[in-house]
Amino acid sequence: MDILSPTACEDKEPFALQVIGESMAPEFSDGAVIIIDPGYPVVNGAYVLAAYKEEYHFRQLVRRNEKSYLVPLNSQFHSLELNGLFEIRGVITQQNHKRTIIHYEYPEEGVIKRRESSRKRRKKSTPE
Repeated sequence: MDILSPTACEDKEPFALQVIGESMAPEFSDGAVIIIDPGYPVVNGAYVLAAYKEEYHFRQLVRRNEKSYLVPLNSQFHSLELNGLFEIRGVITQQNHKRTIIHYEYPEEGVIKRRESSRKRRKKSTPE
């Protein structure tokens, strides 16, 4: 799938990307795989994949005083004020890092419900 121009049947289906860099650390580490759901409702405070000025940004969407910002979780990176056209390509609903799966829900503006999967890690079986 080309995230720049998805086909009609793909534009609302969840897809996965790998996190590169530390801008969203410590919540999302370099190498984590995130699931982006284009059909999930966008609320203030959600982790999103946004298209802005011909680039994609994985950040937290913050709306304040009728302005929108893409805010990194790592304070060593700068926030980006969204001036002009931008598109939220999807909301991050899950991450998998080192076999730990975390689900994200955004029940209301400014609220993030974080839940670790109850799936048990498979143990290597030992020969008898």
